Amino acid sequence: MIIDALKRITRKLLYLLIITVRYYKYRILSTNKFTGTLKSKYPVLLRGKGKIKFDKDVNFGLIASPFFFNSYGYAEARSLDSEIIIGNNVSLNNNFSLIAEKGKIIISNNVLAGFNLNIVTSDFHNLDSQKRLSDDYIGKDVFIGQNVFIGNNVTILKGVNIGENSVIGNNSLVTKNIPPNSIAGGNPAKVIRNLQ
Repeated sequence: MIIDALKRITRKLLYLLIITVRYYKYRILSTNKFTGTLKSKYPVLLRGKGKIKFDKDVNFGLIASPFFFNSYGYAEARSLDSEIIIGNNVSLNNNFSLIAEKGKIIISNNVLAGFNLNIVTSDFHNLDSQKRLSDDYIGKDVFIGQNVFIGNNVTILKGVNIGENSVIGNNSLVTKNIPPNSIAGGNPAKVIRNLQ
């Protein structure tokens, strides 16, 4: 009985130590001085020259979900004019990537997203093969409205607006705007039905 209790305590202490070390490792490696409050225990790497802002109750990672122990979240406001703004009561599951280059990523209040979420504001290279290695490319803002639910393995590309209360299905590639109160899914994502 005492040995079992000691094993449980040892396991919990090791667990807390591993989580704490990983969390602070990525905080030390982060180069972006974000504003707001980040309370998450999931490791997040924050990079870039632009602005990253968190509102209250922003939560990254979920222990009872894949990739908690072997991944980290990544948020980069790459250039000076880039921004990532995350509203109140937002939860992003494990292994997310948010990259703002020549644009903004705005995630409104009460957004919930599954694991492997990827959001980008740019192609990062010119589509013209003669200019492919230049920095002459376009960025467009991404906006996610309030109360949006995004499934697992979703990619949202530049210039997309997702309307409030909408649901994006698992494994979707969102290339165009999704109206409010819609369920959308697929590759490319299309509106499946209206929620009202």
